[in-house]
Amino acid sequence: MKTIILSSLVFLSLVSGCKKSGSECDQVFDHTVSLMPAEMQGKLKENKADAIAKCEKLSPEARKCALAAKTVDDLMKCPRT
Repeated sequence: MKTIILSSLVFLSLVSGCKKSGSECDQVFDHTVSLMPAEMQGKLKENKADAIAKCEKLSPEARKCALAAKTVDDLMKCPRT
């Protein structure tokens, strides 16, 4: 479980923002946070700016995949580039 949470944090850092559209980035971030356990959500929200900065290099496919994810496991299957 700890590995899944750590992996999710890394993925969240990558997918929670984008260069193209602020509203899309907010949607990706909010959706990704909503998939995380409640005890993790506050910490994730504290790092939103860093996550957005890291995500600027992601492809549109990665953002689309993150938005479509229904579970953390689905999220972990999304491209990270």
